[in-house]
Formats: sequence, structure tokens, C-alpha cells
Amino acid sequence: MKNDLKKLLTFGFEQTFTIPQWWTDPGFTSTSDTPLKRKKMLDLAEELADELKGRFFESEDIWGHMQYEVTDNTDKTQFYVTMDPGSIEVKTPPCLIDKTHDMAKPLLAAAEKAEVVAYRNWWYGVKAGTEGGCHVNMGGFSDETNPLYLEPELVVKYAAYVHNRPWLHFPFMGVDVGPQGNAMRMDEKEGFDVVQKAFEDYRKLYTENKSLGPQETYDYFAQTNLIAEKASYPSLYKFKTGLFLIEDRGQESLREAQDFYLVSNLRLKILEYLQNQALPESLKSFPLLHQKELTSFNLWDKFKEWSSEINLPANQYERFFERQFPILDQGNNVPKMIQIKDGRRPRVITNIQKRGDVIVSKSIDTSYKRFEFFYEHNEGEIVEIKLEAKGIETVSQLEETNSNNSITSYLYSDLKYDNNDPTIKVTLVVNNNIVEEGSFNPKDMMWC
Repeated sequence: MKNDLKKLLTFGFEQTFTIPQWWTDPGFTSTSDTPLKRKKMLDLAEELADELKGRFFESEDIWGHMQYEVTDNTDKTQFYVTMDPGSIEVKTPPCLIDKTHDMAKPLLAAAEKAEVVAYRNWWYGVKAGTEGGCHVNMGGFSDETNPLYLEPELVVKYAAYVHNRPWLHFPFMGVDVGPQGNAMRMDEKEGFDVVQKAFEDYRKLYTENKSLGPQETYDYFAQTNLIAEKASYPSLYKFKTGLFLIEDRGQESLREAQDFYLVSNLRLKILEYLQNQALPESLKSFPLLHQKELTSFNLWDKFKEWSSEINLPANQYERFFERQFPILDQGNNVPKMIQIKDGRRPRVITNIQKRGDVIVSKSIDTSYKRFEFFYEHNEGEIVEIKLEAKGIETVSQLEETNSNNSITSYLYSDLKYDNNDPTIKVTLVVNNNIVEEGSFNPKDMMWC
């Protein structure tokens, strides 16, 4: 029996904030508990209580850290303001999709008054992720009304569906990309062959008209990396007694009230579609996952094609792609035709600190970079983009895509820049003629 997801499926968020000048207090983004973080938590709790016409009080989170609970005017706790190694984290109340916008408005209004933001400012003009874990939890108000509890096969279908479409993952997550990241895909962890077989065996069960209840579904996948390692997207770690949630980890922190609706509606559309799908899909392999598959142009083309099939307005979601792959246009001697986007590659992690089994901080070698170089032009032009720099590891083939009624030629390059000589020289050749040259410094992320 299909359940009405609009009336039953709830969305809860773990939303993260930091201070606008985060670099002035290094501990704010590297440790859970600092004096400034406590002050900003108090400021946010006070402002949020004022927005809700309620009150706030101090309690402890599951780690024994101080937190604030914020009530509404009926004295019911709605928000939890907690500390996180990378940010301040706010746990929102679960709500139906038509309430996500109204739920988020007082939170964002309180954040503005408390002078905290849902992004990190960078000196080169980009607003990027907060670094903290920002998750979307889907479930229900009770086991009796939770559509995932009532239709546990939806959880398995959803995991396979999202895995098979990287364009539903990378454009919406934070900056912690790749193996050992905060939201690893099943194929970014060891044991992918095991989880692939588990999905195939699960498909056979349903072909034979057998079904698994919610706890049985959790137990069935418990030894696969879908559950055994919490840091996954999606995660079934919380699809167990007392919760029965899908936890989509590593969602980029949301900046507008409409963002909360958009990411919820995307998931709702997927789950409504999957209610009519007999079996979960087989898990695909992506040998070029962290190469061509992860360029902004490929992801956007695939997302637009997919969104038209599922009746979702792609233009509303372009903001997420622009945030994830921002254009770098600051500095001196900025070219008029050559453009660069900040690309994504698996982060090179040099050290990990844990609290028990939970990762609390990572050290990243930031000299490893990926950039996307592109040129918008008319049809028929023969284009070449040449790169010269120390430490270049990879330069992809030139690809083309249609955008804004023109052709965009693009390629990406992975490099480990040289601290003493980091400059990338970029040359644009059109119809065998050099038409523009520029120099970009990946160390300060600006043209020079």
C-alpha cells in the first residue's frame, strides 16, 4: 500500500553556522568547545527564543557537551543549539514539507541577529561550506505514521537510486569530498562488492515475493558499508529501533528558507517515484567518478536531464551548483574570455583525530587543487586551452556543453601547486590563434 508522503514524511535538519570572520578564532572551526563558540551559541539561543516567543535553557547533548534547548510559546522544545568541531549546529524539529519554509524562517532570522552565517567567507570572494556536518533526516512523527517504517523497501530503493545518480549527491554536499569524507558514497569505501551483492540478493527476495520489515531491513544490511560506517550518503545508520530515519549526511549548510524546501522536495519527488518502482535498482559502478563525472558541467547537464524526467524545475536548483563550483574572478589582470571554477577532488587527508569512533577533526593538504577552465563561444570555433604550471598531475580532454544559447568548451586540471612558484599560465587558442593569456595563483586563489 502506498502512503501519502506529503502528509506523512517528515524532514528534520542539522543546520550549521559559523562566524563571518571565522579565521579570527581558529578554535571555532577546529574544536567543539571554545569561549567564543559558547557566546555565539548563547546569542543564537536568545535570538531564536525571541523569534519563537518562547524560552531557552541549558542541557547536555549525547556527548555530554553543553547545549541550549529553545522552546516555542507553548513551552515545547523546538530547536537544539549544540557545539560541533567545525561550527555551531542547530537541530531543527521534524516537519512536513509544506512547513519547512516556515520552520526555517525564525532560525535564519535569529542567526542574522546573532551574527552567525551558514557559510565560510574566503578572501577571494567565495562563500563556501561551514565544514560542519549538516544533515537531512527523513522519517515520521511516530512509527505508526512513518512511511519509511511502513514501507521499508523505500529505504533500499532510495539508497540505490541516489547512488546511481552522482548529480544528486555532489552538488549539494559540503566541501569534504571523497574517501574518508563526511558523506562518502558506497563506492568510496572498502567493501563495495559486498554491498552490491547484498542489493542483488535483496532484489531476489522481492522477486520471490518475500519482504522484510523495518528492523529486518536494518539487520539485513548491517554488515555492509551502508550501515557499518556512519559517514555515508545516504546513511541507514539510524534506520533502527527508536529512529527509523534515512540520514542524508554532509548536506551543504542551507542559506535561505526556500533552500530547506528545495532539498526536501527533491527527496520527496524521488521517494514518490520510487513508490511505483517494483524493485531497487542494481548498484552501478562509476570508474570515472572522481574525474569527468565530478565536473560541474557534467553534473549540471545530467541534473537538468534528470529533473525534466521527474518534473522538477532545474533552474531553482542552479544555486547549489554555483555554490559548489564558484567562479574565481578576483585579482589583477582578470581575463575577459578565460574563466575558472573552483573544482572538487577527493581531499588529501594527512591526519584524523577521533573521539571514540567519531571523527572530530581532519588535517588537509590544501596544496592539492582542481580547477575547471572554460570559455563560452559561438558554434563552429576551434578551441584549445593550454595550461603551464609546476605540479600539474592531470589535464583532461577538452569537452563541450551547451549553455546560455552558446557553446562552452571546458577542461579540468588536478595539481599540487609549488609553494615557491604556484602560478598557472593559461592560454586560450581560438581557430589556431592565441586570443588571450592569463596567470592564476592557486595559493591565493586569485588572478595575477
